Amino acid sequence: MLNNFSFHKSVIPPYKNNVPDNYWDTVLKLYEDKQYKDCIRGILHFVDPDIDQKYANADKTVYEIPHGSVIVHIYIDDVLKIEAPFLNIEQAKKVPILRQVAQINFYPLSTSRIDLEDNKLLFRYEVPLELCEPYKIYDVLREICINADIYDDDFIDKFNASHIVAPKIRPFTDAEKQSVWEKIELYIEEANYAYDYLENKRITQYLWDVLAITILKIDYLCSPQGSFRNQIERTMSFLNSKADYYQRLNESKNFLEKNIHQSKDEFLHDLYYIDTFIPYKYNINLDGIRKNLKYAYDNAQKEIQNNDYIGAMFSLEYGIYNLFYSNNIESNIAAILEKAMQDAANKPDNVAANTLYQAVHQIMTNDKLPIIKTEDSQTKKKGFFSKIFNKN
Repeated sequence: MLNNFSFHKSVIPPYKNNVPDNYWDTVLKLYEDKQYKDCIRGILHFVDPDIDQKYANADKTVYEIPHGSVIVHIYIDDVLKIEAPFLNIEQAKKVPILRQVAQINFYPLSTSRIDLEDNKLLFRYEVPLELCEPYKIYDVLREICINADIYDDDFIDKFNASHIVAPKIRPFTDAEKQSVWEKIELYIEEANYAYDYLENKRITQYLWDVLAITILKIDYLCSPQGSFRNQIERTMSFLNSKADYYQRLNESKNFLEKNIHQSKDEFLHDLYYIDTFIPYKYNINLDGIRKNLKYAYDNAQKEIQNNDYIGAMFSLEYGIYNLFYSNNIESNIAAILEKAMQDAANKPDNVAANTLYQAVHQIMTNDKLPIIKTEDSQTKKKGFFSKIFNKN
């Protein structure tokens, strides 16, 4: 019997959205009524209700909004112009970087583009006001912000580009870094033991789950930035690709053991808080959460009925961590899931599977959810084998 992994609550403060739930309806109505300038301002207020006071000029026609290492400039006149100076490439390897930019302009960018001007790369978008449909404009802003986050560190590391604007970051304290690192060492140790246990038992269909859950746990715990954020996203994308199963396993295992475990200083360097405009995670309501968890919930139900508790435990754990990976979860629902993860930590697979299932079942079927509080489980390395494997 395999015991469940340990659990530690995320050290990242939860994302708080102070905008009323129905505010987006107001934005859509402004567009329908052809109040285009107010509609654009409404989109910005939807992201940050205090945005006018912090980043707008007196007549609210120009906004200069920090996001990571860029400043997003928004001009509202007869047309909407969005511009975000990105990187300086005067001392960079220009041929490979411009080739990469050309590829990015083709994909993943679909509405904005990256221009070159006086040895500077800039994200740009321009559109007549009457075409500023709210969903499209939000997607444009998100496209610029997310891709600026993705590519700045890569271009600096690979091609010697430099920031135009120095990012304003707040590093973790040394104590926070040490605490996070100790937990990550435990996560990797647990993953190695579980991987070997399943491989020796020839239960190889769950090796993928061990690696995916461990990577998602690291992201949930500390949300690394910089190059490690990109590496996590690429590894998860490759794990979910159609490449050979064992090739996906090997590369993901290498990522955990070499890129993270053997690159401690580099990894800890990427632990910091940074100001953002458009969050890279999506806000999600209860219906959206249910859609996200449905596959894990349905699979786990069948697995429990078949006494496949390892499968059910992994199905639910992956579903929960993957939900946190892509979305900002409402605090009460997050607390229910975190409490279940805490209660299921280090438990035998049958106990863990049922504990997680009951929490997800509650979310899937109950519209009036209770208020839950969680405490971080302080798992220690002492007695490690007894925590990972049930010796009875």
